[in-house]
Amino acid sequence: MRKFLVILFPICVLAYSCGESRDGQNAESVDTRSKSEMIIDSAIAFHGGVKYYDTDISFGFRDKDYHVFRSANSFTYSTSFSDSLGDNIWELTNGGLIAKRNGVRIALSAKDSMAYAESLNSVVYFAMLPSLLSDNAVHSKLDGTENIKGKDYYRIEVTFSEEGGGTDHDDVYLYWLDKADYSLDYLAYSFHVNKGGSRFRAVTNSRRINGIIFQDYENYKGPAPDSLQYISEMYNADKLPLLSTIELNKISVIDRPTAVSEIK
Repeated sequence: MRKFLVILFPICVLAYSCGESRDGQNAESVDTRSKSEMIIDSAIAFHGGVKYYDTDISFGFRDKDYHVFRSANSFTYSTSFSDSLGDNIWELTNGGLIAKRNGVRIALSAKDSMAYAESLNSVVYFAMLPSLLSDNAVHSKLDGTENIKGKDYYRIEVTFSEEGGGTDHDDVYLYWLDKADYSLDYLAYSFHVNKGGSRFRAVTNSRRINGIIFQDYENYKGPAPDSLQYISEMYNADKLPLLSTIELNKISVIDRPTAVSEIK
């Protein structure tokens, strides 16, 4: 796994096909969903549900502005920012990444294109949680229940397919969803780059804007990657050092006039 924006998240959480998810299953397959999938679907419904689709979502994070649009079969993620070379726009769609500087498209190497796409996707992934946990590359299981700071949670473990799972498909994630309302209050992940490690995030400043919940995080450092199974116990005991805060700003959610019934 990679740290939020600063280092990169597996690109295929969106998998260049993020419009494909369990939402597209037929009536027969819905009955075969696992307990963890049903819990995740309830969390997505609580946090925004159909509002994640056909909606123009924009927000700021650190020195960049972001825009997100997802329909039933396509997506557009973009970011704009200025640096010493001028005004930049990166746009990621089902067709790949396009980069522009001062309004002119620039050529990118395959390596740079992948790096820019992963960086953009990493920010969108965390800002839009838990909506992308229904992607086809996601494998989830209910890892029991747990009490954190006096509240009871479902503990969901998430891994990714090698095919469609991105360069870091072997990383492991944990999500704690409130047993009462399915809100996502905590998450953790392990990663293996740069000698490996783990992170634990606690939600702060949760707010609903035009039907979608946006959340900031306190970002804590865990020890080695194999600490993931007990990282929440360390948090409960106040034994994790705080690394940073992750805060979104300038949030806007604008509906497009597309009927919900068109979402397949």
